[in-house]
Amino acid sequence: MVESGDVWMIDKRVVNFICKAKKQAYASTDSKPKKTKDGGETYSIKEGDLLYTDTYFGSVVDCGQERVYCKGKVIWIMAYRGGIFEKHQHLHREAFSFLKKCISKIPKNFPARGPKSLKIGKFRYENKWIGNIEGFVGEENIYYDGNKICFRNYIGGLIKNRK
Repeated sequence: MVESGDVWMIDKRVVNFICKAKKQAYASTDSKPKKTKDGGETYSIKEGDLLYTDTYFGSVVDCGQERVYCKGKVIWIMAYRGGIFEKHQHLHREAFSFLKKCISKIPKNFPARGPKSLKIGKFRYENKWIGNIEGFVGEENIYYDGNKICFRNYIGGLIKNRK
């Protein structure tokens, strides 16, 4: 993170780390989260002085928070909540497998969630947001055969503390 007058900007190293960490965490087919003492699950990726964590609670409808730390201090956060609608729970495994594929195609210009859209077979992903990686709010949805089956809202950006 660099400071330019009163404006805080995220540097490319942090953006690249967020992209890499997301692909190695939830979007990975190999990575498994660790259980937390309070009933959640968490992924953790470290590279040099940067640490990425993604901790969430729930499975059908979940809520969580991703954080990026630099030298032990939180510099970026994204909070999210969403899941699969009850009448489509029979598609849970396939829908979340599809979501992992979407997250693995994370756009470098906005590495918060997946691309604006992606279609594979009967699954379609749509992601809309306002802002940029420094401050944003967004919504993603998954459709199966034209029917909305999953939703997720998210918000986040850079953290700035008083001097």
